Amino acid sequence: MGVHSPYQAPKYYVDKYTGHMWGANKDRKNYAAMMSSMDEGIGNITKTLISEGIYNNTIIVFASDNGANVGYCSDADGNLTPTASVEPGSNYPLRGGKRSIFEGGIKSVSFVHSPLLRGGGRVMKDLVHVVDWFSTFEDIISDGFTVPRKYRFKDRNPLDSISAWRAIKKGANGKRKKFLINIDTRGSIKCGPTMPFKGFRKNQWKLIVGGEDPQVGGIAPTAPPSPARITSSPTSNSSTYCWTPPRRSTWLMPTRR
Repeated sequence: MGVHSPYQAPKYYVDKYTGHMWGANKDRKNYAAMMSSMDEGIGNITKTLISEGIYNNTIIVFASDNGANVGYCSDADGNLTPTASVEPGSNYPLRGGKRSIFEGGIKSVSFVHSPLLRGGGRVMKDLVHVVDWFSTFEDIISDGFTVPRKYRFKDRNPLDSISAWRAIKKGANGKRKKFLINIDTRGSIKCGPTMPFKGFRKNQWKLIVGGEDPQVGGIAPTAPPSPARITSSPTSNSSTYCWTPPRRSTWLMPTRR
């Protein structure tokens, strides 16, 4: 369950956004309508868990695989242009979007909700990679139990996954300190560098190597996009456009945790 292209939603949800989103393009309205539909769907699932009497023993995880689409950066002939068209998503104030390895492309929000979690809500700022959910779910299932030796994995290869369950449940420091982002990956035909690029993150530092063509598809760093100002034909005054960084083969940059 999630919001993804193609941007389509029932008229019932779209009509909720036709008034206060005057001037927004059709995709932006559909994007908002899809969010409302998803929210209602999650609510229906939660109500069912409660009515079936299993909510108190359930853990709900909401996660994403990448940042939002923020712009197509090529025209019909594949030529890069800052005004080809604009996707309805936003990762502001992070640079970049899906298909780039700037923070807007790889950093996404998630939350874990359950009556099993004590102490109220809190914000976790530790590094967590999507592969870490595998070991995290393993720890959730076995939490509080000692796995009998005969049920333990005997010939299991080492995993890239690192459990984040102690950090989620008890607020302990997360174990992950680094992860590989990409190795010799190319951008897509819609957006991203055409030359191979790779990325690596350790603590607050990120290294990007390669991708001599600019990683396009970013957010104007001066102002957040307004829902009613994301149009299908952005101008130089628009709050969202395809931002082109200076050409360079190596980037070393700090990231805020």
